[in-house]
Amino acid sequence: MTTERKDNIKQGFVYYVLSTLTLAIIFFSYIFNGQSTEVMDCVGWIYFVSSCITHAALFTLVPFLILQVPLAAVGCRQWITRTILSIVYALLFIVAVVNSYVYGIYHFHINGLVLEMLTGPGASEIFVFSVWAYMKAIGLALSFVLLSIGLAFIAKFISKRLIIRHLNRNILLTLLSFVLLSQGIHIYGGATMQSSIIESTDVLPYYFPLRANKLLEKLGLISIEKINQIQLKGGVNKLRYPLELLKTGRIDHLGKPNEKYNIVILCIDSWNPRTLTRECTPNICAFADHAETFTKHLSSSNATSGGIFGMFTGISAYYWKSFESSCMQPLLIKQLLKEGYHVQTYPSATLEYPPFAKMLFRDVKGLNVSTPGKTTIERDNRITHNFIADIDKYDGKKPFFAFVFYDIAHNMDLPKSKQYRFKPCWEYVDYMKLNNDTDPTPFFNLYKNSVAEADSLIGLTLNKLREKDLLRNTVVIITGDHGQEFNENHNNYWGHASNYSLFQVGTPLIYYYPGCKPGKRNYRTTHYDISPTLMHSVLGVTNPPSDYSMGTYLDDSSPRDWHLVGHELYYAFIRSDGTIIEKQGAGNLKIMDPKMHVIPNYPLKPKDLQAVIQKMNRFYK
Repeated sequence: MTTERKDNIKQGFVYYVLSTLTLAIIFFSYIFNGQSTEVMDCVGWIYFVSSCITHAALFTLVPFLILQVPLAAVGCRQWITRTILSIVYALLFIVAVVNSYVYGIYHFHINGLVLEMLTGPGASEIFVFSVWAYMKAIGLALSFVLLSIGLAFIAKFISKRLIIRHLNRNILLTLLSFVLLSQGIHIYGGATMQSSIIESTDVLPYYFPLRANKLLEKLGLISIEKINQIQLKGGVNKLRYPLELLKTGRIDHLGKPNEKYNIVILCIDSWNPRTLTRECTPNICAFADHAETFTKHLSSSNATSGGIFGMFTGISAYYWKSFESSCMQPLLIKQLLKEGYHVQTYPSATLEYPPFAKMLFRDVKGLNVSTPGKTTIERDNRITHNFIADIDKYDGKKPFFAFVFYDIAHNMDLPKSKQYRFKPCWEYVDYMKLNNDTDPTPFFNLYKNSVAEADSLIGLTLNKLREKDLLRNTVVIITGDHGQEFNENHNNYWGHASNYSLFQVGTPLIYYYPGCKPGKRNYRTTHYDISPTLMHSVLGVTNPPSDYSMGTYLDDSSPRDWHLVGHELYYAFIRSDGTIIEKQGAGNLKIMDPKMHVIPNYPLKPKDLQAVIQKMNRFYK
């Protein structure tokens, strides 16, 4: 190999080292996006720093091996090699920084779900960004391109110094030492469930360090049997839903045994309970004066897929994949169709993703899967007027079920003309401004303006039902699919789908039926209660709710401890006192108080946990 080619590889190696350190710094910054620093100890910091370096070295090693070395070996000019590698490393830095924003807001890394949301059907309806947000993103990308180019020139300068000739081997030995150190610490710390090790491991994207539990058990250092007592296990992929065949009778709690009641569900995507006020939602509050309001209502998840799934099926999205693979339908929808109901949906965002059209309404003919419109507010207006138009045409020959799903509170894509109610107010959502010290007031005011807009549209819907005298034989439910957090717990959590606190799981519920006794119900209810309540009170199903639901009836004030939220890989139990027992994607448990502070040495009884898991899995054969 010629001297020029050797110099090219040497320069590339220095560039690789500098890029590794840069990426490691980006990775290190991730830990300050959450609460992981609260449980870090000396060993945890040593482990995390060494893991950042070795994990970054692995990412940057790939471009070095598949680009730098081959190009240098074939005699490619240094400036060409440097340019290509600069572009690749710049892209790597940009993706890492974008991932840091994703992790900072949602507390999970870029994954198939995020990519599917960005590229799947209706992506433009789910993510709405302003021109300024795009400009900021472009500026950030350019800065990392310049940084990457700058590192390339620094590498060129350093590689010409004589001392670097003697450092290559030492650098490799240092990296190897970090690998052995980080993996060794994790082998023991992960096996013994050491908080600082487990917490910091989850911070790094797609970092899967070694485990050696069986070896440690053979050496007498750990007991796998004791460890397994607190690990959550899933069931087999076969369902028994319902547990017993449904039976119906004319038992009716609404006063008219022979009359079939219409059902209308008005759902606001991402509805924070703090906005259920006469100032923000005057129409809903006025309607609630004649209905039952449940003040401690919890969704079945912190995201749309699990929230809507739990509402319609009565069971957790823990069963989502089994439900999908078995081509099952919610018993509520099946019973509605069996009873001759006309079922229709009015979605602002598409029902193709999440695939509700397939998962929940497969057997419904003529389903509205999507709504035309360039903006969220245009689509929200359209679904309102579409529903009102259908009510105007309703002839009363058969009962109907309607699901109207508003999206404006989720996207907060409001024109300036609609931002007048609450000031000061952001003109658009700027996620790059969000951190633990951000004043939430202008952001929350933008959200309140969005909820107020949804309220005005819901007011039109309720007025139409009243005008057509349909409230005498119609059940109306107003709720959200999940909550929306604005850093209420001061832990730098914003939005939803990132934790299972009250502000991401809690959402209002107003339940109206003819003859109801208006007032507040101050006991816990959940989305799992909605389906059995409708099945029993409206459709006459006589089975106990436990046959087909994880919930009970809304008028049942019995405790709902160990409320299950989330999906099959990442779920949690919310205790009656607000304690959150979270099973994370890697399989470990994280236990927190209602304000999302980690609880060390929580007295978790294996028998209690075993009973809860058995109950959770009871719909598996």
